[in-house]
Amino acid sequence: MAKLNENFLNIDNYLFSMVAEKAKDFKKRNPDKKVINLGIGDVTLPLAKSVISAMHNAVDDLSKKDTFQGYGPEHGYDFLIDKIVEFEYRKRNVDIKPEEVYVSAGSKGDIAGILDILNLDNIVRYSKPSLSCLCKC
Repeated sequence: MAKLNENFLNIDNYLFSMVAEKAKDFKKRNPDKKVINLGIGDVTLPLAKSVISAMHNAVDDLSKKDTFQGYGPEHGYDFLIDKIVEFEYRKRNVDIKPEEVYVSAGSKGDIAGILDILNLDNIVRYSKPSLSCLCKC
């Protein structure tokens, strides 16, 4: 018989629902305060030109045989891992080896599965746009 991972019992609700409820309550209690909502679907500005340029370059690379890369390695491309080590860790004086970096398809899927695979004594770093977190699971 399958057993439930007991850690799932500690999850009260979907994160964005909780954030939306807290924001709604804050606005009600503080009608004079301006709130910038960065929750689901609240996009207030178009993409930066540098982002659009990088995306166009990436699409162009995928359209040519000599620069096409396809699916990346299961732990991420070495060039990306090297940049993560350099700009996210070494510039903050954190000594980390490239083989200690894992690049995934995204935090949502990782968070959904992380309780299934990690022991409570692990320390995990995951990234979100403009927010990096170091958490003890």
